[in-house]
Amino acid sequence: MPTILYTNQPDVSSQDVMKVAVFAEYVGNHCYDVFDDDGSRSRSETLSRRAQEVSDALDFGDEPHFSRDAIQKIIDLRSVVADMCFDRFGKQGYMGKSIDLIHMNQDVADVLDKLIVVQLSPEEAEEAEADWGHESQFYPTLDGGSSNAIRYNMGVQADV
Repeated sequence: MPTILYTNQPDVSSQDVMKVAVFAEYVGNHCYDVFDDDGSRSRSETLSRRAQEVSDALDFGDEPHFSRDAIQKIIDLRSVVADMCFDRFGKQGYMGKSIDLIHMNQDVADVLDKLIVVQLSPEEAEEAEADWGHESQFYPTLDGGSSNAIRYNMGVQADV
């Protein structure tokens, strides 16, 4: 697992706390991760609990900050959202993530960038590069020959 290093949070604002709060509330109210054969959907206890834990861990005080516990809960929630968690549904079993959810997730990723640095071991970095090299062959290339795929991850799993 990657190593997480915490920064001293000099740039955390009340807007950062609000971005995380909006994401947690949205996930808790609009996302589903349990799907039945009859087409019904529901929220698992894990998804509901993690969204609520993030909301409960946020500090909206005069000097906003994120505790290590809150940061880990945010990372855990993003991991669940990255997996089988969807907020858009359509005909013939279509499930997807809305642009709103993707934007909120990116806002939270930007907040996490202020709070933590994720370091990979040399073996993890080598494995990640090999995976990307393999996966990138499936993306169309631009005129210059490089892949036009965006290296974007909806979630990070990490131990603190």
